Amino acid sequence: MLHHLHPGSLLRTQVALLSSIRASTASRSNCRNRPIDLVFIIDSSRSVRPAEFEKAKEFLQDMVDSLEIGSDATRVGLVNYASTVQIEFLLKTYSAKSALRQALARVEPLASGTMTGMAIKTAMEKAFTAEAGARTSSMNIAKVAIIVTDGRPQDKVEDVAAAARASGIEIYAVGVDRADMTSLRLMASHPHDDHVFYVETYGVIEKLTSKFRETLCGKDDDNGSAEIPVNGGIDDYGKGLDGRQDGYGINNENDEKGNNGLDACAQGHNCQHICVNNGNSYNCKCRLGYVLNPDKKTCSLSDACTQGHDCQHICVSNGDSYTCKCRVGYVLNADEKTCSRSDLCTLGHDCQHICVNSDDSYICKCRVGYVLNADQKTCSRSPTCPQGHDCQHICINTDDSYICKCHLGYVLNADGKTCSRSDPCAHGHDCQHICENNEDTYICKCRLGYVLNADQKTCSRSPTCAQGHDCQHICVTSGDSYLCKCREGYVLNADLKTCSRSDACAQGHDCQHICVSSDNSYICRCREGYVLNVDQKTCSRLDTCDQGHDCQHICVKNRDSYLCKCHEGYVLNTDQKTCSQELRSEITQDACMCEAQIVFQKKVLLTIQELSRKLDELSDKVNLIEGRQQQY
Repeated sequence: MLHHLHPGSLLRTQVALLSSIRASTASRSNCRNRPIDLVFIIDSSRSVRPAEFEKAKEFLQDMVDSLEIGSDATRVGLVNYASTVQIEFLLKTYSAKSALRQALARVEPLASGTMTGMAIKTAMEKAFTAEAGARTSSMNIAKVAIIVTDGRPQDKVEDVAAAARASGIEIYAVGVDRADMTSLRLMASHPHDDHVFYVETYGVIEKLTSKFRETLCGKDDDNGSAEIPVNGGIDDYGKGLDGRQDGYGINNENDEKGNNGLDACAQGHNCQHICVNNGNSYNCKCRLGYVLNPDKKTCSLSDACTQGHDCQHICVSNGDSYTCKCRVGYVLNADEKTCSRSDLCTLGHDCQHICVNSDDSYICKCRVGYVLNADQKTCSRSPTCPQGHDCQHICINTDDSYICKCHLGYVLNADGKTCSRSDPCAHGHDCQHICENNEDTYICKCRLGYVLNADQKTCSRSPTCAQGHDCQHICVTSGDSYLCKCREGYVLNADLKTCSRSDACAQGHDCQHICVSSDNSYICRCREGYVLNVDQKTCSRLDTCDQGHDCQHICVKNRDSYLCKCHEGYVLNTDQKTCSQELRSEITQDACMCEAQIVFQKKVLLTIQELSRKLDELSDKVNLIEGRQQQY
């Protein structure tokens, strides 16, 4: 409510207000925001109509116009999402404002669902990275994400948004129309009054540009630095976004209270909505439908809906009252409270053939004989016939209908639908003996006693063996009869049909000691005390002493064993292994006698050794004769 003002005071107030407006205009036209890495995350799901998406893009272009764009200034990226997520361009892609605007104009909606959580995760992991053009934390460049959505997320947003904020990303959430306020608050940074915005339609979203300009554009101070004010919040759908009711509403009654004619509000204030002069100071008030926050400066939208309502679907606070709205796919009835399902298809669609209402949206279908293309809108002729045709074998599409055909080897019956097997043999063949139908062709066969030649047509008399035989192993045709043979290693039995394994050793061998038959051949082995030589035929005596012995002095081979002997001057003990020094009981002074005894003893020892050797040779010969007798 405007109060009556003193004419002089009114003039001063108008001058001050005009100066404030000029300063504000100059500030907007020369916005110098501090450099930030800014990524827009835009909802382009099916609920966002094409015209609404164009409005959203205009909002983004207005935002870009209000910022200082460049590789050393603000960098901008764009994440487009619906049921899938698509990074339209990265922070490093564009450094010129004109190119950035053109890129925004080229963005197309994705349609389908609303996967907001997945979009935030993609932005955090791929858009705010050094590879994408984000600057390092050491440069103290703020990372800002602005999410614009008109619906309720179909996935979880709380945890992924918290992770994004924890990584240093400041998140602003802009809700339009049916946007879920709870989800917006779960996504946005704190305080929510500064980071959560709501507009009723995309038609007024551009009015948020000034609010973001205030947030992102700082004013130069004496040191040339810029500060970001924190006076955002949920606005009254474009009504007086400059903080005053309709841009005015100044109470200047302080002139009558000794304020030296000065308007405290005109001198500068930090009221979010309305400044009211009060003596030498001022008070802040809020516009209709808002309540003053505890800080006595900012305002929050009062929610009449929470006080109770009778809306069937959606209650929308409107000042100190509310209005009812319906969910997508429904229209408000005449009572302005209840809703009825709307026919979305009649409201306009982009289906090439058939539009079918589906819950809060619609889906496209195709006429019989067509299939839906990947764009889920247009149709292409189906390569196969529609379900429900009555062709027994093959259905082939024609322009407006279809025809039936049969598999190879069948002919179409008079009804034009069913098929009967064709008889290729009846239509002519080149088989010498017998023609036999085989699916869609035929094969030739021969009469008994004949075999089919390589040309698969003519026949030749088959060998006698082919007629059947009783040979156990091998049948060999011989004239008009046959004879039986055995495989290698076998001999034909007396019945001239069956076979028995042959004794290869009995056929002759070259083993020195023992021959052992093995399958179709034989192997040689040696008698005990002998080992097989490398030629695998002859044998050599095994040196039992080399195999290990327990003689203290000397080991002497003895056929298949060994015996122990002692060095000269020693005698073998009773264990036949160890030796003890020989004790001589006779002492002689006769050198000749002593020498003679020594020579005699040596000769006796040599004689014994020679006899032992001859006995061994004789034993070997006896063993050899015995071995040969065993073989025969």
